[in-house]
Amino acid sequence: MNWVSLIILLAALQSLAFGGLVAWARGKYKVTAPAISGNEVFERFFRVHYNTNELLFVFMPSIWFFASYLSPLWGSILGGIYLLGRVVYAIGYVRSPAQREIGFVMSAVPAFILLAGAIYGAICSIVLT
Repeated sequence: MNWVSLIILLAALQSLAFGGLVAWARGKYKVTAPAISGNEVFERFFRVHYNTNELLFVFMPSIWFFASYLSPLWGSILGGIYLLGRVVYAIGYVRSPAQREIGFVMSAVPAFILLAGAIYGAICSIVLT
């Protein structure tokens, strides 16, 4: 579970880093708070951060329960793919929104596998006890 804990913490750090990039882009492209539009490149940074946080809400509990019920090793592997996928997503989206698909798939698929596995593990633990 140590690897799972590290991956969860890295996912939180990744979200903070993406938030830092939003702050940097806000300054660079002169988008004054509370505005979230006004410059297309800024909006891409903002969407990367926002979309990451949306998926993080599913990812964090899912990896923890998946690892607890099924496999810390596979939870860690899927979590690592998720983290890498978010980086690929961010790079692709900032370059051109059309380039975000590979990163989205690399992060969304592991997150949903973790969610499905966590639900399966929880149901099995209820039925078997």
